[in-house]
Amino acid sequence: MKNTLFILLCCTAFLTSKAQIVFTYGNKNVTKQEFLNSFKKNNLDTTDRRIALENYLNLFIRFKLKVQAAYDLKLDTLKSLKTELEAYQNQIQPNYMMDQEVLNKQIVEAHKRMQQDVEVQHIFIAYRKDTVSNSDVSISKNEKNIAEIKSTEISTKIKQGEDFESLAINYSDDVEVNRNRGYLGFITAFTLPYPFENEIYALKDGETSKAINSDYGIHFFKRMSSRDALGKMLAAQILISAPENATNEEMRSRKLLSDEIHSLLSKGANFDSLALIYSDDISAANNGGVMQEIEIGKFNQIFEINVFRLKKDNEISIVFRTDYGFHIVKRLSAIPVEKDSKLAETSIKDKILLDNRKDIAVNAFKQKATAIAQSKGINTKEKRFIENHLAALNPLYAEQIKEFKEGNLLFEIMDKKIWSKSTNDIAGLKQFYQSNKNKYFWKESVQALIITLPEKETAEKVRNEYLKDSSVENIKKYYSEIALIDTGRFEASELIGVGSSNAQAGFVSAIAKNESDESSTFIIVLKKYNDPSLKSFEQSKSFLINDYQQQLENNWIDSLKKRYPIVMNQQTIKAILEEMN
Repeated sequence: MKNTLFILLCCTAFLTSKAQIVFTYGNKNVTKQEFLNSFKKNNLDTTDRRIALENYLNLFIRFKLKVQAAYDLKLDTLKSLKTELEAYQNQIQPNYMMDQEVLNKQIVEAHKRMQQDVEVQHIFIAYRKDTVSNSDVSISKNEKNIAEIKSTEISTKIKQGEDFESLAINYSDDVEVNRNRGYLGFITAFTLPYPFENEIYALKDGETSKAINSDYGIHFFKRMSSRDALGKMLAAQILISAPENATNEEMRSRKLLSDEIHSLLSKGANFDSLALIYSDDISAANNGGVMQEIEIGKFNQIFEINVFRLKKDNEISIVFRTDYGFHIVKRLSAIPVEKDSKLAETSIKDKILLDNRKDIAVNAFKQKATAIAQSKGINTKEKRFIENHLAALNPLYAEQIKEFKEGNLLFEIMDKKIWSKSTNDIAGLKQFYQSNKNKYFWKESVQALIITLPEKETAEKVRNEYLKDSSVENIKKYYSEIALIDTGRFEASELIGVGSSNAQAGFVSAIAKNESDESSTFIIVLKKYNDPSLKSFEQSKSFLINDYQQQLENNWIDSLKKRYPIVMNQQTIKAILEEMN
């Protein structure tokens, strides 16, 4: 009875495993999971998933055969590919050494917090007043005790209802306290270190935190108020800087200059030009004064207040002063906080990866990875055991590495078998042309001049001159040094702005701007051909190479299918297609 049960269990397991195979090629197999992962990653067409999946199955079979051919030739042992793979592994490993569940929770948390700006006050009790110059000397127990006594005194006064601002003025070791009186302004997610952010967002408006320890001292935060997040602002500025230790006369002179610039702007002067001439913000002046995006909690408080007061695009601020000097700011556009968590996910994740909060996800992964390693017999005492065995510890990492490796192998084998061969095999190309001449006849075609100039204004000038005198020779004579002039026979359908309706001698197309390099092109039709003549070998070459490559590839795939016979598992394919409904 036990033997019968064991056999039944083995058969069930075998059938279940087999049912998950989509197809085999030779003694290799492709599982349902591998196929679907690739399909979902590479097929973005959602109009008809069933048809898309059936088409992709054929492409995937060809892909696996090509990669196997690359392994057969041991292309994976090429030094260049091994070096590239190692560099890629080092690049992506940190992203896969974090617990995804913890990371996702942090993304959700950060997105929720980013919807709200919080107004904050701060008291800082330093363990040591001069931390910078004594950074190599450990904080003593006595220094910590003194700070703790001071902290306890502040906690008592807070509970007794004493004014937080007064306590900041009297107790805080913040070097800016005499100026800011403990006021930090508004913050949002990622403005302050994560432990501080957690405490502040856990408070209600009007509440004060308990004492919070850091490496440098003890902190108290008061959450004064909150508001819907203002998001970011794209703005330009003209800065008239204030020199260190400037005299009153120097400051008056700079304020006067700022007022004069503001007056010019109010009369319609160009902001970009004045920024270039006068602004001391060197990094932005050459770009019309345009600054990096302005975020809450990242800039001087007075600067932020004045910038976010601007309610309309192109509105210009009054002249205002900060520690840096006198500012005139022009609002360019407001960038609201992204409400959709899915759309914000990538940018938030990028911020987390640059923030110390990622350490929580890293530590969570280390704990899980250690348990998995022990269950698989991996020596957890081995130095860097997680990095060395990451593919075994994280299936997503293993999948990404496999995808990268096979992509490189595909490129190498295609270049070796198809691309280089098709372009270098002139004899083969000519033989293919002779055997397929009937495919390379001219369709409706024209003799045309294609004229490309660096900018639209020049293109308009040249086009207008041609419309006046119809002289191609003048174009070649006067503009050949700045214009790219291409002449030849072209099929009308290939030429932008020409086509069948305009395929006639004398037609001049409108100017088309090339977005890639800002150049501009127009076309002059010199002659229309009415005969469906045969294209020469040279005239057919671009199409010829493509067709020859296709033939080479098809012949190659046929030979690979003989070496690695394809066996489809119709049961699994049917199940996958049913899931598409």
